[in-house]
Amino acid sequence: MDVSAVDRTKRRHISPNKHLHISLSMIYYMGMWPTHGRYRYLYFAYTVCSFSLLLGIFLTTEIAHIIVERNNIEEVIAGATLLMTNASHASKIIFILRRHKRIQRLVGMTSSELFSRDNLKYERIVTHYTWQGIFHHIMYQFFGTMAVVSWGATPVIDLLSERSKKLPLLGWYPYNTTASPAFEITALYQAVTIFICCFNNIAIDTLVTGLITIACCQLTILNRNIASLNNEDKQLISIESRNNIKKPVEQTCNKQYNDLKICVDHSNMIFEFSKEVQNIFGTAIFFQFLVNCNIICLIAFNIAQMKVYIPHVLFGMLMYVCCMTYQVFIFCWHGNELYLHSLEISLAAYTNRWWQKTENFKQAIQIIMTRSQRPLILSVGNIMDLSLQNFVRSYKHRRALDSVAYNKNLPLESY
Repeated sequence: MDVSAVDRTKRRHISPNKHLHISLSMIYYMGMWPTHGRYRYLYFAYTVCSFSLLLGIFLTTEIAHIIVERNNIEEVIAGATLLMTNASHASKIIFILRRHKRIQRLVGMTSSELFSRDNLKYERIVTHYTWQGIFHHIMYQFFGTMAVVSWGATPVIDLLSERSKKLPLLGWYPYNTTASPAFEITALYQAVTIFICCFNNIAIDTLVTGLITIACCQLTILNRNIASLNNEDKQLISIESRNNIKKPVEQTCNKQYNDLKICVDHSNMIFEFSKEVQNIFGTAIFFQFLVNCNIICLIAFNIAQMKVYIPHVLFGMLMYVCCMTYQVFIFCWHGNELYLHSLEISLAAYTNRWWQKTENFKQAIQIIMTRSQRPLILSVGNIMDLSLQNFVRSYKHRRALDSVAYNKNLPLESY
């Protein structure tokens, strides 16, 4: 983390953790964030209807399409790509609903006294990390929107080009989808639904990364508080010299020790917060990684095997690859940032003039430094860590799989 860059930032003021509230609002309006008020049963009915319309029909038609076209390897592979995407989205929704109370408790920790007590003091730092979370949300949303717009525009472009009628997404329906008005209604349903699913899926992912961003922000504030304990000595000395008041040394030391105890509690809460993020979302992120790797490989092979390049189809596939890659990247990037931020705790504690303090102060500093010797490393599925190094390794592994399959001339065609 570049500390000077945070200090120089002049971004417009924004309410703390606004990026997290944006993701939660999108999930709530999609019907995936249960309430406990008087309308909870009505909201539950809305959740069932929303899930059925958004993903239930998609999953049913895609599974039926694979069964019907089981002898056509190209159609099966193309349908499997969409099926894996929607299946991973559905699994994350079920995951959010099942662990809603734990996630809500985790969100409540972001507005606790320890996490919000220094928002005004370090307003620039909080603003920096809030805009950082919004930036990642916008970039992720951009790739996803470009992909779904390309898919949704397929029927219109085919109609203008006088090609045969083709739905935006593959699927088997119990009626003739090439006849009017069934074609227009089905195409409109797919275009609108895939657009809404894109927003909901991205909101769930940015909810996780937004929580990690808050942990990084709190680590930065913690490091500033620990390192700034030395400045209090200089301030107290200057005040005493101006007023000619001899303040007891014990009172000053007690105040610093109490402030340091708050820092210890703050660090423990940050570590507990980060571990809870891993325990709640680790399995879901690992499953998402597996799905994304398969999707990226299949789409890359489809692009390589295309014989006729249709611009809007090729653009949509490229944007979808970028979206899947960025989805993996933001998890690894945020996990890597959390690791680097946690390493700085020990340095911030050591830069404090602890050798001039009392024994209680030294013991508290030792607790912080000892705890920071084991930095925060988020692991998914107890198999791999979220880091940029593992992101690069997975990318190289996908490229190796692509070259092996290309040399074997796998029968993958454009869909």
